[in-house]
Amino acid sequence: MLINSLTNHAAHVKRSLGGTLLILIWVGFSTLAWGGWKDDIGYTQLKTLLGSSIPNGGGVPISQVEAGDSNGFYFPNVNDSNFTAVGDPAGVAVVFTDGSGGQSNGVSTHATGQAQIFYGNTVGIAPAANAVTIYSANGFISNVLKAPNGGDPIAQDFRVQNHSWVGSFAVDPNNPTTSELDADRSTLQRFDYVIDNNEITAVVGLNNGTAPLPSLLSQSYNAIAVGRSDGLHSSGLTNLVNYGVDRSKPDLVVPRTSTSTATSSTSSAATLLHSAVTGSDAAKSETMKAILLAGATKAEFPTWSRTSTQPLDDTYGAGELNVYNSYLMTVGGQTLGSSDSTGALVKTASSYGWDYQTINPGSDLFYNFEVPVGSTAGELSIILDWNVEVTDTNPGVTFSGSESLANLDLELYDSSAGFLSTRIDKSISSVDNVEHIYQTGLGPGTYTLKVSGASSRDFGLAWRMNTLFDVASADFDGDGGVDGSDFLAWQSGFGTPIGASHAMGDADGDGDVDSVDGAFLDLGLGSLLLPPVLVASVPEPTTLSLFLTGILLLRKNRRSITRE
Repeated sequence: MLINSLTNHAAHVKRSLGGTLLILIWVGFSTLAWGGWKDDIGYTQLKTLLGSSIPNGGGVPISQVEAGDSNGFYFPNVNDSNFTAVGDPAGVAVVFTDGSGGQSNGVSTHATGQAQIFYGNTVGIAPAANAVTIYSANGFISNVLKAPNGGDPIAQDFRVQNHSWVGSFAVDPNNPTTSELDADRSTLQRFDYVIDNNEITAVVGLNNGTAPLPSLLSQSYNAIAVGRSDGLHSSGLTNLVNYGVDRSKPDLVVPRTSTSTATSSTSSAATLLHSAVTGSDAAKSETMKAILLAGATKAEFPTWSRTSTQPLDDTYGAGELNVYNSYLMTVGGQTLGSSDSTGALVKTASSYGWDYQTINPGSDLFYNFEVPVGSTAGELSIILDWNVEVTDTNPGVTFSGSESLANLDLELYDSSAGFLSTRIDKSISSVDNVEHIYQTGLGPGTYTLKVSGASSRDFGLAWRMNTLFDVASADFDGDGGVDGSDFLAWQSGFGTPIGASHAMGDADGDGDVDSVDGAFLDLGLGSLLLPPVLVASVPEPTTLSLFLTGILLLRKNRRSITRE
């Protein structure tokens, strides 16, 4: 059957499965990308800050699921230099496991390209992730999920799984039969069941172009659906009958030229973050999704919007992936919400952080945020995320899924004049499993976040608050001038990743001390270069090029903001 597709290098596979035709389509691959995508997602900034100590995906088990090409080939080229020990941070080659038994049939160019981005030595940002299981998409659906009519899905021991493909059981997606809709729904139920029960960060692609949202797998609740920063992807509200209509997709966008590469780029970022939080509740699927979405930036999109009942933008989701912001949340650590409705025991959260808890029906949890006098919260981005719960009503025989969506809400109050004195925002969608509060320009004061639950469910919560001083300045000692003592303050604080004060050298108010703050220092000194003796005493990096790098980063950030 001929398939019309808006994707690049589109391919399709037809397979008879339980009497129903399954069509899988690549979501497109191009070796071209917007220049500097690693700059745009904050990776270069993170690497400048952390140097060789940057997380690299080491020890994180991952999986790649690929729709076969026109020959049915789905395996990457294992001999590609990106997967060898040479160039790997740990000096270890990737160990590939064939989950579908077809590796010997041949190599897929598309699979190789996504693998390079996902865990390659030079192309991606998780080069030390070296344990990878590869599945064909058909094999994954039929043999792992056992969809549409098989037994219980097979447990998966992966932290991140990439799906750069879309599909449906419908022969004609514009006119699906009842049985085809049931098959799509059964597949999504099983997929969400596996994500929830195995704590997987599953990243799935949308289609390129303006085609309607594909049924598989972007209409999942628990996965992260990814589009492109240029908005050229299927988007809007979920529409699969009997599986949670009217939810906004995508969840995130990435500055890449195809949804395939946007998806694998997000998987690479998720793998990097997982290697930073191994063994903690930040690795839970709910928390990691919240961390990724809360880190997303909106300045690139002048039309980005949300409402109290629609938490994500229809085209751009939570915004553009930013691994720098998300990493800072992992460093900020967990702040436990308090159930004390008087406010006396509510903890003040760090400016970047997360929580993972179970909320009970009718209960509330509270978190305080402080904006210091003389400063402004330029951005406050908060994501609450929880999984749809799928239970098997016929265990041990044919899997019969039944999904249950908890209803959780977010509210933000100004508590400066008293605990919960003035509500300033809320996110109360009744159909989504994510809530999002996003505020800019919050003045000095105490702000309280309230998480409410009408039913019991585990949730992940993540936040970032970018504090800006009223006058961004390198006068760190407050003596009215920018001189050597301010340089020494910056030098002492350099490398602080989070929670830095202005006096520690944080000139731009983003909570860290890095080369961008050094650029403010350099500009504050006018056209005069720093004395060589001072430059020589700077911690690594140790030359004036640090300041030049800072200036370039500062200018790059300005370009990003005006890129629209």
